[in-house]
Amino acid sequence: MKLRVIYKGEHNAGVLWRDETGYHFEYEDEFISNENTFPISVNMPKSQKRFNSDRLFANFQSILSEGFNRELQCKALGIDTNDDWSLLIYTCGKDTIGAITIKKIEE
Repeated sequence: MKLRVIYKGEHNAGVLWRDETGYHFEYEDEFISNENTFPISVNMPKSQKRFNSDRLFANFQSILSEGFNRELQCKALGIDTNDDWSLLIYTCGKDTIGAITIKKIEE
């Protein structure tokens, strides 16, 4: 499953996905060339198009709930409290901390 990363509710920043090799993020060309947008993280500059990691990138992990709220969300959604990917998919579509929201890409 791929996820669309939305910046400030109006710009398609790029695509985030997970596969057997890890996590991947790729900026949209239009986002990179837009002088009115900023990188989604200081660790993910617009000067580089694609990023790979064996763990969920810290800037995405940071928009997830923690503690008791995380436990409540995971219980309500029927997912493991350690499953950051599923929590990202099901809870970060609106009202997130910061300028990033996540939308599923229907394939």
